[in-house]
Amino acid sequence: MSSSSELTLGLIKDYISCAEYMCGALRDEYPSNETFLRARRTNIIPKNGDLPGGVHFDFHGGGCYFEFENGSIDVDFGPDDRCDGFDFYRIKDFLVDTKKDIYKKLHDNEQLKREFEDLILKGEIVNPKWQPNAHLFYLKERIK
Repeated sequence: MSSSSELTLGLIKDYISCAEYMCGALRDEYPSNETFLRARRTNIIPKNGDLPGGVHFDFHGGGCYFEFENGSIDVDFGPDDRCDGFDFYRIKDFLVDTKKDIYKKLHDNEQLKREFEDLILKGEIVNPKWQPNAHLFYLKERIK
């Protein structure tokens, strides 16, 4: 795998770590046996609010947008509240908001798109078409 593909894979893994952390903080603040989307629809979780640590959240269609001191992340939920799904646009937006110098090489939108497509072709990331957000990709290593 090329070094820029490894860099893109690292960015995706950072996105997943951040998404899982934010969803974990949301679940800690609003414990429920319901999925995030059902908990939102039944008002167990408000449409928007603040979590400890200065994190603001705002639900939208199939996911939730989180804003925090050093950036933001937009998460769409997978089956059983999976937070490790992503698409090109979520990764691109996360890249723009991340302050990590290591990813500066990826700030060219066309380069990032080529690397993302290359990871698809190599089978590193796959789209299993899972509901409720069938557009999301997942790391192949995390598909069970």
